[in-house]
Amino acid sequence: MNYSIILNRHAGNGNAEKAWSTIKPYLDQQQIDYHFETTKYPNHGEYLAKQIAQSHSAESTVVIAIGGDGTLHQVVNGLMKAAKHLGKTPLAVGYIPAGTGNDFARGYGISLHPHTALNQILTADKPQMINIGHYHEAIRGEDGYFLNNIGIGFDAAIVSRANTFKIRHKKNHIGRFTYLQKALGVMYDQEPFAIMIQCGHERFIFPKAYIAIASNHPFIGGGFRVAPHASLAKPSFELVVAERKNWPMTTWQLLQLARGKLDQSKFAHHFQGDNLHITTTSLEFSQTDGEEMGNRFIDIALDVTQYPIWQTRES
Repeated sequence: MNYSIILNRHAGNGNAEKAWSTIKPYLDQQQIDYHFETTKYPNHGEYLAKQIAQSHSAESTVVIAIGGDGTLHQVVNGLMKAAKHLGKTPLAVGYIPAGTGNDFARGYGISLHPHTALNQILTADKPQMINIGHYHEAIRGEDGYFLNNIGIGFDAAIVSRANTFKIRHKKNHIGRFTYLQKALGVMYDQEPFAIMIQCGHERFIFPKAYIAIASNHPFIGGGFRVAPHASLAKPSFELVVAERKNWPMTTWQLLQLARGKLDQSKFAHHFQGDNLHITTTSLEFSQTDGEEMGNRFIDIALDVTQYPIWQTRES
C-alpha cells in the first residue's frame, strides 16, 4: 500500500509533532512508501484529503491522519465528500491519535502510543468497515459526517467558549482547569431550550433541554462515557437528551455525565435508531466531533453510513 499522511502539527499542544518525529525515522528506515502533507490553517485537513482522493485509488492508498479527533474528522469528511462527488469508493483511513481527547481511538481500539498505532496500520491487510454518522442540516443545506458524536447545547457551548479563549489568548490548547472554568460558566449561563426528537414514526418534545448528544460510540470529552451501549459496530446511534431542572439536580446530572452515567438519570431520555431528526426553535450551539458548528437554529437529520478503516484493533 501507498500511505498519504496528513499531519496537524499543533494538535494536542504539539503532541502530533512529537508523534511524527518518533515514527518518521521508522518509516524511512523500513523504506515505506509515503507522501506527506501538513495542515496550515483551519479545516485544511479536509481540503488536503479531497486533493488526495482525486489523484489516488482506494485499492492502493491509505490516508493516515496524525492529530486529534478534529483532524480525523476533517480528513474523513474530505475523503467521503470527494468519493461521493467522484462516484468512487472512499479511501481507507488510518489514525495515529495525538490530540487531547482521542475519543475515536478509544471507541475503535487504537493505541495511544504512536509506534503501536502505526503498527496497527502497517499490519492491517484489509479495511474494516465501521458505522459512522451522516447529517443533513436543512436550514443551511449542509452535509457532513461524524465519527464520534454530534452535540447541541451544553457540550457545544463549552467548545465555543474554549475556541474563543484560544483565539483571544493565541493558544492552540487549553488545560483542564480552563476547560472546567468554561464548563462552569456554561452551566450558570445556559438557558434551557425546546427540542423535538423524531425517532422512527414517533415525535418527542422536551421544553427544557440543555444537553442533546447523538453518539456513535461511548466516549466524549477525552474518555467520559456518554452512551455506554453505543458501538461503531452497530448500525445505529445512541441519543441522550437531558432536561434542566433545579440547580442541585442540574449539578447532579453533570456529575453523572462526568461519571458516564448520565443515561441512567430519570431526567435523561434515551433514544436509539439509524434515522433521527432533531429540531430546535431557538438559536443553540452545536458541535460535531469537537468541531464548532456555530450558534444556529437546528433542523438536522441523522442517518448511518459506513467507512473503511485500515487499522487492526487492540486486543
